[in-house]
Amino acid sequence: MRTARPNSKLRSAAHGALLSLALLAAVGSAGSAASAAPVSLRQAAMQELSTEASDDVTIGGAVSDTASLSDLDPVTETGTITFSLYGPNDATCSGTPVFVSAVATAGEGDFGSGDYTPETAGVYQWIASYTGDLSGETVSTTCDDEDESVEVLRATPALSTVASGNVPLGGEVFDTATIADGYQPTGTVTFNLYGPGDEVCEAAPVTTSTVDVDGNGDYQSAVFEPTAVGGYRWRADYSGDANNAPVGTACNDEDEDFDVLTAPDLTTLASADVDLGGAVSDTATLSGSDDATGSIVFELYGPNDDQCTGEPVFTSDPVTVDGDGTYDSGDFTPTAAGTYHWIASYGGDDDNAGVTTACADPGETVVVRGDAATPTLATNASRDTYVGKRIFDTATLAGGVDPTGTITFTLYGPDDATCSRTPVATSVVQVDGNGDYVSASHRPHQPGTYQWVASYSGDDGNEAVATSCGDPAEQVVVSRKYPYGPGPRP
Repeated sequence: MRTARPNSKLRSAAHGALLSLALLAAVGSAGSAASAAPVSLRQAAMQELSTEASDDVTIGGAVSDTASLSDLDPVTETGTITFSLYGPNDATCSGTPVFVSAVATAGEGDFGSGDYTPETAGVYQWIASYTGDLSGETVSTTCDDEDESVEVLRATPALSTVASGNVPLGGEVFDTATIADGYQPTGTVTFNLYGPGDEVCEAAPVTTSTVDVDGNGDYQSAVFEPTAVGGYRWRADYSGDANNAPVGTACNDEDEDFDVLTAPDLTTLASADVDLGGAVSDTATLSGSDDATGSIVFELYGPNDDQCTGEPVFTSDPVTVDGDGTYDSGDFTPTAAGTYHWIASYGGDDDNAGVTTACADPGETVVVRGDAATPTLATNASRDTYVGKRIFDTATLAGGVDPTGTITFTLYGPDDATCSRTPVATSVVQVDGNGDYVSASHRPHQPGTYQWVASYSGDDGNEAVATSCGDPAEQVVVSRKYPYGPGPRP
């Protein structure tokens, strides 16, 4: 606590001046000092001002000052205490105060400056000055008085990190750092990746990336693709700023290690197509592994689940893996006809990444033949027209079970009522399910009646079907000329 008093020489001079004035006044009025009446003498002000700043705070906290006023004459004198705060780091209080408050007083006691929340860390200095309304005298503390300094400390942010998981060789990795409890942090986070074989993070990092910080939150390193298998370790360092202390993670921190694993190949081959009641199976060949262990699981989807989105109809027991080699799913006997798809998954181990084949991979489809469906094929030829105009046919396939194969459109004529002559046009369209299919167009050069015939090829689950020559909906009459004027040019 610091106490401020008026200067002692000033007090003595004031007393002397007042005393002399009192004596002179007495002599002048009565002729002699001995006969003078008592004179009231008001002593010079003897007020004391002591101050104490609040405790040090972390940035974001409020600071204040308290002044204790005593020895007033009279004790009920009013006045004003002005509090001024300088800083940060203005040791001589020569700059402009960052905060000023004026507090009215009425007699002796403790008076507070009110709170102020600094925006920058550092050391701040309070100065308090009192001016009495009656005496007019000012008493003030000085810059850097004891108990008038307060330090605003930088925040200590927390930095937590999580690395991306294990990846096969050729995969991408990254690190994520989370800054929390900072005070509007700025600066940067620098990510360093070490390894493999550098268990104490002493060697040069294999990659470094820096990201700018703008507040508390998550920050991600640049993505990196390691070129060697083994164990890797991330470290992250926050630079700090004027209001936040720097902080970094340590080598081998939890969640900052990962492995780059050997990426083996897995090729598969399903058994041949079978009739309903026959067994199917799958084989998987693992190659390029690092003495692989673990297991392979086989799943069979169908019938007719082309995306493998439903529940598998068969899942094998895990097949134990002992290095590169060929592994078998075991047999399964489907109970419904249709097309089935195998998926094989190797789960990986400490040195090898897992790998899974895809639905409908080549060699992973097997057809279970049953009683074939008999679809219908309805056709509708284009309308009658004139020589030189285009004609075409439309076939609608219905009632098939996921039909594939082709539809062949054949055009006969002119005037070939039995479709026995060489066709004048033929086109083939691929089938992908039930629906409408359109032939290629043809431009007849002779008048007459033309006949379309459409035939569906069928597939393993669907019978072939065709329209007949002479179907009324399959005839197109081509006239020689337009209703008005000459016919089209050849």
